[in-house]
Amino acid sequence: MAKLWTAVLILAAFLLAAPVIESGTVDTQFFQAVGTADGGGGG
Repeated sequence: MAKLWTAVLILAAFLLAAPVIESGTVDTQFFQAVGTADGGGGG
């Protein structure tokens, strides 16, 4: 029974982490774009 719960927890953690990782990638690209625009405008 313990193995079943372990598998369920791992699956749940993966499903919860996937969107966070994707959003993190988007945020990184967004910040890079803002940083580039800010650097160009300030310079």
